[in-house]
Amino acid sequence: MTTTEERQSPTAGQRAAKAGAKHLGRKIGWVLGAKIGFWVAVVLVLLLLVMAAGAQVANQQTSTAGGAGSGPGGMEWDPGNIMSDAVFYNSQALPDEAAVQAALDEVGGSCTEPTCLRLGTYQTFPATSKWCTPYPVPTNGNPERYAVILLKLAQVCGVNPQVAIVMIQKESQGLTRSSPPAALTGFGCPDTGPGGSANCDTASSGVWAQTLGMFTSFAKLHQDASSVNYPEGQTSDILWNVAETGCGSAPVTVANRATATLYTYTPYQPNAAALAAYPGTGDACSAYGNRNFFRMFQEWFGPTGGGKPAAGDAAAAPVLTDGVQVTIPDNAFVDAAARGQVITAPTAKMAAGIAAGFTKLGGLYVWGGGFGPGGEATDGCARGGGANNACQHLIGFDCSGLTNYVYVKGGYPSPGGNSGAQRAGPSVPYSAGVPGDLVGFPGHIAVYLGLIGGTPYVLEASWVGIPIHVVPLTRADRDPVLWRHWT
Repeated sequence: MTTTEERQSPTAGQRAAKAGAKHLGRKIGWVLGAKIGFWVAVVLVLLLLVMAAGAQVANQQTSTAGGAGSGPGGMEWDPGNIMSDAVFYNSQALPDEAAVQAALDEVGGSCTEPTCLRLGTYQTFPATSKWCTPYPVPTNGNPERYAVILLKLAQVCGVNPQVAIVMIQKESQGLTRSSPPAALTGFGCPDTGPGGSANCDTASSGVWAQTLGMFTSFAKLHQDASSVNYPEGQTSDILWNVAETGCGSAPVTVANRATATLYTYTPYQPNAAALAAYPGTGDACSAYGNRNFFRMFQEWFGPTGGGKPAAGDAAAAPVLTDGVQVTIPDNAFVDAAARGQVITAPTAKMAAGIAAGFTKLGGLYVWGGGFGPGGEATDGCARGGGANNACQHLIGFDCSGLTNYVYVKGGYPSPGGNSGAQRAGPSVPYSAGVPGDLVGFPGHIAVYLGLIGGTPYVLEASWVGIPIHVVPLTRADRDPVLWRHWT
């Protein structure tokens, strides 16, 4: 198949044909406003080409160092918790066309042909479903850029567009190939062919049908528990590889609907050989689809909200301070370019507060968490009222709880009881910003750390399922000024 093949089957040709075990292809209740009739003949040719190219493509590997299933997000593979619901169903993760296009360009930038997925335009059709709201086709009937298609489907189906981007690349390398393959997303390709190979439904071929089908299947699995093959909260036997290999299975207790969805779409778990070999191949029983999804998402977009902390990456790593200078910990929850860098706070008190914040790296995001005695973490009940993961016996911070903690531990008054209050008061332009100022966003707040190598960084508790981390400041919807509460 490709570098992101779902599992290793007996022959290279079968690996090329394999596009994932998708059992919902013929079951989704979409009604397309126009049939894709002429595609049937075209697709048969395309599928043959895909199979013929399999041996060559299978040797191409993503250039990422790795081992034992851990990635840049600092989290190791956990078979029962691949991704959190909060991340999987965050349809606003890429809020506009420009953000989606930037993500497509980042992943697929090596493809420069006008026929590349990120550069082409594709015909869309009216579609209705009980799982998604109607797709808004252009009134003029013109084809649409793929970034627009992803953005619209993410919004009408309630699925993170980042999930779709990773799924496309791990299924077919569709973003880096000179033209989109017929089985772009692996939708409608159950492993019912010879030897357990993919048996793709030709009526589901093509960019529009494949993308539409994937989003709809994810929305259905989100809303219809009866369609999930591996229910959350239960232990299920999940195969190491297709049944024909005789590799067997192992029990997995699935933590959430997002993980259940990934296993329903691709019903194999990676074995130890697959995890150790990333991004390469393991042994005859290795499967790669969910391994690759977990690792690739971390590399491109940050934590999946799933996994488990990597061994040796304790959240409370030592933090070095010297007067107003603070050394950013060499910690898995810190962007690699910022690890070990020294930042200069405006005061020794603020340096102490930021250092205290760094000891919480890798900690839980808890809705409403924080504002306990001394600014400490809480279970979020008092402020969160049971929403999201509040009042679930989890101790942590939400965004304003963490910023409050930094200020209180530095000996300053609280900057306010929520992000709205903290996004007020004295402000300074970014050109005058210093570590300890606050960066505001709609409904969110973070601690500004200044420029590192010319790039602005923040310390933040961003959302449910994502550990507290240090990341570059890239969001375009940030406030136009910084908020200064330490003077």
